[in-house]
Amino acid sequence: MSLPALKDLFARHRARATGLWRLGQEPTRTVFIEAGDIVFASSTHPLDRLTHLLVERGKITQAQLDYAMANLNPGMSIGKNLIEMGFITQRDLLDVARAQVERVVWAGIAATEDTPVFEAKELDATTVRLPFDTAAMLLAGVLNLRDRERVLEELGPLNQVVVMEGRRHQELPLPQDLTRLPGLLDGSRTLMELSRESGVEPFRLGAFILFLREMGWARLHELPPLDRRALELALDPPESTITPSLPEPSPAPQPSLFAEIHASQRPTTNLEHLSEALDQLGAEDELDDPFPPDLETPVPSELALTIHHEAEGRTERPELPPPVEATAQTRRRPFVLLAVLVLLGGLWAGSLLYRRLRTASPASPKAAAALPLATRPPTPPPEDVKPTPVKEPERKPEPEPPKSTQPTPPIQKPEAVTVPSRAERLQTIIQGDWKRALSQGGSQKKALQGRWTLRLEIACNGSTVQHAADLLKNQDPDLFLLPMAMRDGRTCYQVFMGSFGSEAAAKAAAKKLPPPFLAEGNRPKPFRVAQIPDRQ
Repeated sequence: MSLPALKDLFARHRARATGLWRLGQEPTRTVFIEAGDIVFASSTHPLDRLTHLLVERGKITQAQLDYAMANLNPGMSIGKNLIEMGFITQRDLLDVARAQVERVVWAGIAATEDTPVFEAKELDATTVRLPFDTAAMLLAGVLNLRDRERVLEELGPLNQVVVMEGRRHQELPLPQDLTRLPGLLDGSRTLMELSRESGVEPFRLGAFILFLREMGWARLHELPPLDRRALELALDPPESTITPSLPEPSPAPQPSLFAEIHASQRPTTNLEHLSEALDQLGAEDELDDPFPPDLETPVPSELALTIHHEAEGRTERPELPPPVEATAQTRRRPFVLLAVLVLLGGLWAGSLLYRRLRTASPASPKAAAALPLATRPPTPPPEDVKPTPVKEPERKPEPEPPKSTQPTPPIQKPEAVTVPSRAERLQTIIQGDWKRALSQGGSQKKALQGRWTLRLEIACNGSTVQHAADLLKNQDPDLFLLPMAMRDGRTCYQVFMGSFGSEAAAKAAAKKLPPPFLAEGNRPKPFRVAQIPDRQ
């Protein structure tokens, strides 16, 4: 659990519990809860005491506090003593007391190491009860969190959508930059989309959504990755499909030579029709070319219809054309029949010759002798006669190419990677040359494979990195930087220090860091160099 105290305190508020909520042991923080509302708080931490807050807020000076502590009335509290001495007013004491309760509650929300303990009991009548808006106090405590890594780990991925439950959040006073968010919480936007549309930084938005979830006012649901382009294509009307063109008809197969020969052996059964077609030729065509290339059969003229004249009571018939003389037909018919017979005879003789060629073996001498001269195979030359060998021309040897007298260039060895010294790395960070600092950090990471190192912080501002370097400048620190890609798309800097042989050695070095590195909210963390993450 990343933030155990935060979740437990919110759970007590949702359950409307009454009792004492304690965190830590000497020093400890105690929150007084009545019916789920925070009414008072106390702390033994030096920074949470009332006297420190009075000086911090400028209500009194340190000299006045020292004088009051030296002249206290034992029968009254410190606050009443200061009022009696005239250093503060009743209003000043009330304002600082409210600030003290808020500081104790906010420090408890940010705690990560201690486990809270709750003692359920009725509060005494002597317990001071201050009027607070508990929801507003808890919201301010969550928005004041600075541990980005733990907040985002507690919240979950940023592709979740927010589903509100009830309208109680609308009565909550919000900071100016968050006033647009309630109108966008309709359950249709992810956290990243809410950040873009409202202009709120993703970490601050995540802290606000974490507050809504822990208050029980909202639920988070994670969505799978959405392909926006696929959604747009699905919502667009389908385009009209174009009918594909019809395939072209396949060309008619051409008959082969053997098919034509076999077909020629079959008798022609429609000789009468052939002779009638040839009879349509004129006498001049018969003398010039008995077989013209293009024969056109004339269309016989239609007989005129009989016209009936009912009115006159008679029928008129058209005059018929004069009969065609039969002498031309009888003269052409013998020539046509003779030509057909000659054609059939030639085809029949060709088919017989083709059959003999297929059945007879060309290797047989008798079969070869029976063949015509034009179709006989060539006679092989006698074995005694040997062909005269042809001498090939002698080839002259090609001259060898001249050998190069230039010396072979030496093989260049790859240059060794140089690791910058710690002084160079520190100077680069102080100068603010971040591109060079990241390059030097990459070289240092390669040189420290198999070792451990200590990550001091993750900073997205260069001034923060330079401030950390200034704090360690007198210790000759072994600092180097590595990049980290954040969830919101930015690239920040991981600040590392030292090279250690084990995790225990790195943790021991972390305890010797200056106090600002050990303050609440900072967590120096040891890492094996090979396992340093590059993204959040």
